[in-house]
Amino acid sequence: MKPITLLSTALSALVLLTACTSAPKPCTPEWVEYKTDRILGEFARIHRNDVNRLRDFASALQDDEPSPLLMMQIPARIENFKDLARDFEAQALPELNAAIDQCGDPQVLVPAFTSFLRKEGVGEDVIEWVEVLAPLALERST
Repeated sequence: MKPITLLSTALSALVLLTACTSAPKPCTPEWVEYKTDRILGEFARIHRNDVNRLRDFASALQDDEPSPLLMMQIPARIENFKDLARDFEAQALPELNAAIDQCGDPQVLVPAFTSFLRKEGVGEDVIEWVEVLAPLALERST
């Protein structure tokens, strides 16, 4: 066998072994964290601009005296938030639901979304909206 072919075969085997050993045993706390991080990481990558816009807006709201221009942006930012939540429901939620159906309880959905927003640097004011609105959305969708 040629050295390059041997090296390529060895690297392929190593990649397969790494893939097999990197995923924790299903339904363990480590697996839930691994699966959630993978799903939410992909969602964050796809929606990077929307998340940045919400984070910047939440940060600007922290100012002692928000500008009139900022206050005029509130309806648009609420729509951005609704769009992001709808995308989360359509894209990430089915994958999270599949993982939860495999092992557990749907009550982890809201904390997963708020945890995602926190990791992305979205302010607590916006996260409080999510904590109030998300359970209502989940009730409607079930």
